[in-house]
Amino acid sequence: HNRLNIKVMSLPWIALGVTALVLFVVFLIQIGVFTWPTVSVEDVKPTQVIYKYHTGGMKKVGPAFKALSALIGKNCDHDRNARMVGVYYDDPEKTAEDKTRWAVGVVEDDVDASAKESLAKAGYKTFLLQGCTTVKTEWKFYPQLGPLSILLMVYRCYPALDKYIKTKELHRGNAMEFYHGYKKSSIGIGFIPVDVRFALKDINTWAVPEALESK
Repeated sequence: HNRLNIKVMSLPWIALGVTALVLFVVFLIQIGVFTWPTVSVEDVKPTQVIYKYHTGGMKKVGPAFKALSALIGKNCDHDRNARMVGVYYDDPEKTAEDKTRWAVGVVEDDVDASAKESLAKAGYKTFLLQGCTTVKTEWKFYPQLGPLSILLMVYRCYPALDKYIKTKELHRGNAMEFYHGYKKSSIGIGFIPVDVRFALKDINTWAVPEALESK
């Protein structure tokens, strides 16, 4: 009888454990742990952005985006629909950390006059990102996961793009990460869709004036 009681009492805990495991696997699927992105070729239209140029290692990119977000009010209590962009001019595997060049910005049409004023005071400038043909993958960035979500994107999207470019013998230009508006997944987790692209044009595609001057 005692053994039977123990088994009966254990059943709810077993069920709870199985449920927790299933939810954990679903969560891992949602954040992209088991995702291998597909690559497509797509033309992008010219886009006017408000940007700030930076140099230094990739670990500085996250804080730069946070500073931009603070200036335009893009956080949990404010507007989440402003599209943001990062453009990267150097391969971090081939360029010294302190020499890597990049810029972060926001689509000009997505911010109001007060945000534009704040950005201008903080040293941001306007620039037209030219339209061109690109290779593209899509990803879902989960802000609440911080660096983990970024690492998943980097280690999934960029190798997929590199492989496609080498297989097709294409000429690779600069890289771009285009962050769309905030959305929610089927299980209620907030995320931001991201297009990760390489321009298929000359190496100066999307190069802001400071990037050309420091080349």
